[in-house]
Amino acid sequence: MPNDSPCTQLGRPDKWYLGGGDRLVWAPPHPQWLDTIGFWDEAHYYDYSLSPGFTVALLGPDGHPVSLRMTERHWRPDRLRQTYHARGLPLALRETKTAHANDTLASTLRFRNTGAVPLTLTAVAWTVHPVAPSGTADGVDRLRATGDQLHFVRRVSSGDRRSYDVGCALGVDRPLTSRSAVVSESGPDQPHWQYTPFYETLSGPDLGPSPHTADLDTAGVVYLGLHTEIEIPAGNTERWSAALGTAPTVDAAGTQVADTLATAPPAQSERTWQHYFDALPAFECSDPHLQHYYWYRWYGLRLFTRRSPEGNYRYPAVYEGPEYFRKHVSYSAQCHMLETRWREDPSVARGSLLNFLSNQGPDGDLTGHLYPHDADAESFYHANWAHAWAVHRTHPGEGFLRTAYDGLSDYVDYFDAERDPENSGLYDIWNHYETGQEYMHRYQAVSDEADEIHWGRIFRLKGVDAAVQLYQTKRALAKMAGALDRPDEAAEWAARAASTKQAVRDHMWDPEAEMFFDVDPRTGTRTGVKAAVCFYPYFTDIVDERHRSGLERHLFDPDEFWTPHPVPASSRDDAHFEAVPHWKGQRKNCPWNGRLWPMTNSHVAEAICQAALHYEDDALRRRGAAFITQFVHTMFDEGDPDRPNCFEHYNPLTGQASRYRGINDYQHSWVVDLLVKYAAGIRPGDATVTVDPFPFDVEHLALRDVPVRGRRISVARTQDRFEVQVDGDRTAERAVGDPVLLSF
Repeated sequence: MPNDSPCTQLGRPDKWYLGGGDRLVWAPPHPQWLDTIGFWDEAHYYDYSLSPGFTVALLGPDGHPVSLRMTERHWRPDRLRQTYHARGLPLALRETKTAHANDTLASTLRFRNTGAVPLTLTAVAWTVHPVAPSGTADGVDRLRATGDQLHFVRRVSSGDRRSYDVGCALGVDRPLTSRSAVVSESGPDQPHWQYTPFYETLSGPDLGPSPHTADLDTAGVVYLGLHTEIEIPAGNTERWSAALGTAPTVDAAGTQVADTLATAPPAQSERTWQHYFDALPAFECSDPHLQHYYWYRWYGLRLFTRRSPEGNYRYPAVYEGPEYFRKHVSYSAQCHMLETRWREDPSVARGSLLNFLSNQGPDGDLTGHLYPHDADAESFYHANWAHAWAVHRTHPGEGFLRTAYDGLSDYVDYFDAERDPENSGLYDIWNHYETGQEYMHRYQAVSDEADEIHWGRIFRLKGVDAAVQLYQTKRALAKMAGALDRPDEAAEWAARAASTKQAVRDHMWDPEAEMFFDVDPRTGTRTGVKAAVCFYPYFTDIVDERHRSGLERHLFDPDEFWTPHPVPASSRDDAHFEAVPHWKGQRKNCPWNGRLWPMTNSHVAEAICQAALHYEDDALRRRGAAFITQFVHTMFDEGDPDRPNCFEHYNPLTGQASRYRGINDYQHSWVVDLLVKYAAGIRPGDATVTVDPFPFDVEHLALRDVPVRGRRISVARTQDRFEVQVDGDRTAERAVGDPVLLSF
């Protein structure tokens, strides 16, 4: 088993995303300037594009730009290292790009003079931004020189939402020779020294005109530069760093830059990431795909974690992904609750719900998209908020439980009042965005206009997914009420859950087709459209023996869902099925009419594994283990165990990812949770904790120090036996398939 740190294990030459786990991330979906020193491709502050960052121009002893060619790249979660060949100079150059937890981006250059005489270089950290003299347009509208830094406010906007002011600071770690700010009528957005005004204004010790210290009062662009001289003795090495800081205020940004440059930025970043990984349950496995993907998912979760409170973001939580997806989305928050509950600190798992509850509508509704200073009042996603009880079972806390209970009670009341006018126990979907699963036959079955591109009430469909999620939430509320010593309310919630359970059985189950289907509320008839959501009842106790054969008949049929890379969101024999991302002849960003989505596979994995437990079926246990393994194996570039990925969706026939979208490391599913619960077998219940690994086809597997209710559980499996430790003490050794029950 590998003993390398997760940072080392995840190292590879073909990746570039960097982040420190807060407001700022550098994850350009389609970068154009990776081979350039610095961060010219766009960063994102929340979901606002901040572009460019900065670059560094190197001038040789003759004053001309050093001709650089990038020759090698190596990425790890904590840094991106690039080696350059300098033509015509005795110079070995290596850059280390890092993104820090205090929302700074740093470029650290290591110069080695391979010649026999001293070498003098000029280094200019520079950037260019539009000017916003009116105070309303995107761009720089305030600028001042402070110490050895340049401070400015960068106004940014996103879509039709209001603008946001980001405080920025640019600094270097050596005393300045000079600094300059030059306003230009225009200028290309490219990191080429010859395009800057400094190309002509640099003369001797001066870079050019001194920076303005008042508001900029003319339209155009402004070039900002910090100029230093670097002396490298023969045979010696020198290091030099530049950093861009971002914060709600320029003063905070300046402090962050100073802190980042105070010690070597690469060493800081490595320590931060290693501290994060060291605090997680340690996973080792003889299957390198499972081994690497476990750590890769934890990397992605931290990459998109937000910690600092601001506006509507009162609690730490996880963004859904890069670029447009750097916001809190209710559809993915349900995943983050499951994944991050396995950290010793439950604040992110709890915050994934609490942020939405603290912004809950007066009718109990929960917004689909939550931004730091506003919320999308129109958007909404169906989500399984019952995971709040899973968080509580792992990390009990009465304060969290009480808040979750009160908010989710109002949420279910909203559904009963607005989404079930017939009092049927089943619930309405109003448009194809609400499920997070757009462009599917299941909606066209009730409306030809179902694929219209807007929110609001376009159609009505009683969805299997909506019913299962509300059923589980009602059951969770019954348990919460019991834990809060409210027996009458617990009984009421249990009765309301039973009503939905019976409605799903009576109205959604088709005994001839042996499948659950959505229902058209206008006629009360089942639509007959086969989608992956039709299997959702199998991860609950809604199902009984009469439903057992339907799972085998449909899910494992290669002509329906058991494709070479299972499972597609829509059945392969559906009239609208497309393995490629097309809907009605047009390639779409997010089609669900045949693509493999990690979110869907997370749910299907739960359906298989929970059905195996429910039916006490060893064959299903093997199926569940094999499916999770195959699911994880799909999310690797060309099957290479050293190159994990997580794109939005994949081709279920070939496994090809949606690279055209550029959205990787998408936190829109759960994998860590599957490995903890089924590979290691640690499943907290209401009264006990079960340790019961599924029969994964591995020689050995170990998961150590999993925090559950203030204790630490470790599981080590070799061949067909496993050992359980609690707080370091050996508790039991059993054969796989013979569960261990822990009482605490």
